[in-house]
Amino acid sequence: MADERLGEGFLPLEEPLDLEATLASGQVFRWRWRGRWAWGVLGEHGYGLRHEEGGLRFRTTAPSLAAAETELTAFLRLEDKLGAIREALAWDRPVARAMARLPGLRLLRQDPWECLVSFACSSASNIPRISRNLEALAETYGWGLGGPRGASPRLYRFPDPGRLAEAGPEGLRRLGLGFRAEYVAGTAAAVASGAVDLLALRGLAYPEARGALLTLPGVGEKVADCVLAFSLDKREAFPVDRWVRRSLEAWYGHGPRARYGELSSWAQDRWGEYAGYVQQYLFCWARDGWRDGQRGRKPG
Repeated sequence: MADERLGEGFLPLEEPLDLEATLASGQVFRWRWRGRWAWGVLGEHGYGLRHEEGGLRFRTTAPSLAAAETELTAFLRLEDKLGAIREALAWDRPVARAMARLPGLRLLRQDPWECLVSFACSSASNIPRISRNLEALAETYGWGLGGPRGASPRLYRFPDPGRLAEAGPEGLRRLGLGFRAEYVAGTAAAVASGAVDLLALRGLAYPEARGALLTLPGVGEKVADCVLAFSLDKREAFPVDRWVRRSLEAWYGHGPRARYGELSSWAQDRWGEYAGYVQQYLFCWARDGWRDGQRGRKPG
């Protein structure tokens, strides 16, 4: 892709957005920073994003700036009113403090297929390895979108389910997926066959959508809840990883042996439709607080 194919526009923002925190919050894994620009792919289009006063500067391969604005608005969930969410959760001191520290952290609405594969690759892994696995899949089985020379990394569309199903476990194992290759290939075959229609799950209630995801190979409760929260509009989903578990133990008195379902149900009862947002704020605070040597401290 040559430079002249890259349109540039500006999306005014009425809602808070911390672009760096949001892209680093463990929801997405294929965005890369080059200077002040974050580069990534949404669906079939490449994007460069840069936060400026009053809005978001973007570069894109989308066919029109209007189409790009629509795609970005959906991805960043700009319809979510963070001020109202923060006010609704003000009664919970740890959450209120965490939100005050990260006022522009947002849930994302990403492509559910890439999101599903991302978290299928997350089992017994870490963010750098997940990113490498996904980039290898995109470079090997996806489609190159290019990028302006010297300004961005080369961008690749994520491969569709049929491509990964054809690759099979052996092809995926060669890319470093290890035992996850069997699960990803099986899930790809199920989605390619139409056994599970991921986009249709947005129209189902949380329990039904979750149940459908749990029928896929290698998809457990945490993977399902991540996909539901980060791509399928289920803001009540509450994924529990080690950071969130530590938060619940340190700040809400849960025991270390509490089961996943117990913690997730408790969180949904406590925070309702905003449980997914709470999960992100607790996750980021706990992860970064632990990194800064503030183990066990409540936000504040």
